Amino acid sequence: MRQTEDKGTALAKTMETSVKNAIVGNALLEDLIGQRLLDNARLIDQLLLSRQVDQALLKEIRAMNRLQQIDLLDQQGQPWEPAALRAIMARQKENEELFQRRQQMINYMWGKRWRLPRKQDEQKAAAPPPRIKEKEFWKGSAFGIAIDARSFPGIIAVHAGADYVLNFEKEIGVQSQIEDLGRNVDSEFVAFLDNDLNIVAHTDRNRIGQREKEPLVLRAKVDGRLFSQIVEIGGGKRYFEVVNPVALDESNLGFLKIGLSLGSMELAWNNSLRAIITLGLAVVTAGILGMVAILHNQRSHLQEVKALEIEVLQRERLSALGNLAATVAHEVRNPLNAISMGLQRLKTEFRPTQDEDEYSHLTRLMLEEVHRLNSIVEQFLSLARPLEIKREELRLQDILKELAALEEGNAKQSKTQIRVVVPPDLPLLKADREYLRQTLLNLILNGLQAMPDGGTLTLEANTSNGNLLITVTDTGVGIPQENLRRIFDPYFTTKAKGSGLGLAIARRIVEAHGGTIAVSSEADQGCRFRISLPIHGVEV
Repeated sequence: MRQTEDKGTALAKTMETSVKNAIVGNALLEDLIGQRLLDNARLIDQLLLSRQVDQALLKEIRAMNRLQQIDLLDQQGQPWEPAALRAIMARQKENEELFQRRQQMINYMWGKRWRLPRKQDEQKAAAPPPRIKEKEFWKGSAFGIAIDARSFPGIIAVHAGADYVLNFEKEIGVQSQIEDLGRNVDSEFVAFLDNDLNIVAHTDRNRIGQREKEPLVLRAKVDGRLFSQIVEIGGGKRYFEVVNPVALDESNLGFLKIGLSLGSMELAWNNSLRAIITLGLAVVTAGILGMVAILHNQRSHLQEVKALEIEVLQRERLSALGNLAATVAHEVRNPLNAISMGLQRLKTEFRPTQDEDEYSHLTRLMLEEVHRLNSIVEQFLSLARPLEIKREELRLQDILKELAALEEGNAKQSKTQIRVVVPPDLPLLKADREYLRQTLLNLILNGLQAMPDGGTLTLEANTSNGNLLITVTDTGVGIPQENLRRIFDPYFTTKAKGSGLGLAIARRIVEAHGGTIAVSSEADQGCRFRISLPIHGVEV
């Protein structure tokens, strides 16, 4: 029973990470789609303000950006024709109203399913005007966004194609994670419940949408910790049930519920019981052989649990992040390129008859946002794409001195000193130059940012047991103990503008070289990153 409990707990904890990544992935992708739709709506609004737009142009924009539908609705919720803009602009009073509307743009979204925990003071999305809301313009659309138009009294609604959301959920959704686990372990069922105890994903798809009222789930919701129990289901059949809350940044996302079959355990117990009775009547030699068999059986079980943990963790890294990066690249990168080319053409080939400075500022701002989203895609790909290590013999002391000289200007600005401590007889290191530089530069930049009021950054290298040890030590603010265990997790960051991928990528590069990376720190005592690499390189 203890072995079964350990197995259930290990499954729940490792699956929690996989489900959490799937939820985070879905939420991030929905945010990216929403931002893309918002950019399209603002672009259409700007085109309406700057020049004549007809239904043919709207149809072209819709086709080029793979949109399901574009709605222009007046304040009564009725379709509005672009040709009516000329008559509105001809009236001074109406023109003044348009100017006022430009100062008060709001937007609202529908169809968003996954949301990450937000700050309490974050503004909530606005609701559409009552007359427009009565028309329920979002019906038949899986996902979309609407903005309060500046170019006419009404709204611009942009609907995403249903295939966007369906493809995301199919590729990296919680349901696929649940079904994969259900196929790979000896389980009765696996399910994920939201905060209201509604079943969101289940190995039995017919259970999705039902509400869970089991006492064990209610206890887990109240106490916020893992619970387990043996459940009798009639006919002498039993299974072991585990309920584990899934949390992100101390906010609960839902509950993972796993039922493990006890058939193999009961069979093992019956076999062991018969063996004990038989061996008890045998000679001492038979007793010794029986003890060896029991120990071998226990060892095999522990190896199974360990292999299962490694398998789930590997699936979490490769499957969730791989599918996430591939989906982002496929679904977002091409539309971003199209938007970027369109904006460049608008900036260079078109000149408005008025408000030229505002037009130039807006196009430049939109191009910057497109480039920012593209950089996010590149970071996802760098974390998920297989690394091609090109090993060569390197003088580590030269690389450390080169990086120190490169960041000397930044160090002087923050009154920080960079020290390089390397023995002259340091052996050559067989590694990939560019990946090694990327890892060390990331650690150096983190160290400089941790010392805003000045300090010392020390780069050291020496050898130990056939490995080359590299340490990057700063005298900055340090890392709180509660953050140390998560410092290498994807998406985790304490920086206002950080993506949470830098240290995750650094660890992946070090492990691809067959090495390890560790961190130690105390509050206000500085921080030390320690990298250990095989000197002659080990293929992994």
